[in-house]
Amino acid sequence: MKVADAHCDTLTKFNSNPFLTHEAHWNQSKFNAVGGLFQIFAIFTLPELSGSEATSYAFKHIGVFNRYKDEQIKHIKTGSDFEDDKINIVLSLEGAAPIQRDINNLYAFYNAGVRAMGLTWNHRNFLADGVDEEFGLTHFGKEVVLEMEKIGMIVDVSHLNVNGFNDVATITKLAFIASHSNARAITNHPRNLYDEQIIEIRNRGGFIGLNFYAPFLSDGLAEKNDLLRHTEHFLKLGCEDVLGFGADFDGIDQSPFADVMDYIEIYDLFKQELKLSEEQLEKIFWKNLTNFFKRELR
Repeated sequence: MKVADAHCDTLTKFNSNPFLTHEAHWNQSKFNAVGGLFQIFAIFTLPELSGSEATSYAFKHIGVFNRYKDEQIKHIKTGSDFEDDKINIVLSLEGAAPIQRDINNLYAFYNAGVRAMGLTWNHRNFLADGVDEEFGLTHFGKEVVLEMEKIGMIVDVSHLNVNGFNDVATITKLAFIASHSNARAITNHPRNLYDEQIIEIRNRGGFIGLNFYAPFLSDGLAEKNDLLRHTEHFLKLGCEDVLGFGADFDGIDQSPFADVMDYIEIYDLFKQELKLSEEQLEKIFWKNLTNFFKRELR
């Protein structure tokens, strides 16, 4: 069994070593125990931070990552960097507040090793509106997307509203990801994806990560089987080659899943309840996500 996951907030959740924090949903020993191969570490900037404070906060946590990673951690910057015997990690900005309104900051984060970025969290910034707001990308946001396309940084549309999603789909010809979003047809939450959005990502050969946050899984009391309902819906829409996980561990406080160790149970559920083949299980559990980044990072 191998596992690849497109979103955790462990790096900014704890002030201590993010790889060794015992109480974390995600830590290095737990990820090793489930065959962890690849993880995207989100750098989540607190909503109350803006301007130079947001930029400083994000760079600080890149420093934390580099300070504490050991020889088993491989920081991925290009598709050829992957090593099968290590935990491969891509750094991503969750929300572009640290970019401020200066395209040069995008290059600074790229040169610091950041290879993906969600344009917003839930609120408005200089690039775009999040799901709590009304409008799509700003003129500057569109400039940033084109620049990301140019330098090879992956656009993450999780947290964008519909207008923002449509702007990204119009502006870029490349594949993009929704790192931690579920199906809106199953749970009608603004953070989940409409079918037409899912199909757009599928048609581009992007990636969608199943989120374990209870309100995204169910309108009521979320249970583990709710993850199966979302998975079945994605598969019915032809997403076998673009679907995986973006659990949102250490960024969520309500979930039927306790921590990364539950991937063992999820594997059994997918195999026994969904009757997925070994090939399908490999795709969803690690191949789709790792293959996407091996292909798209240059």
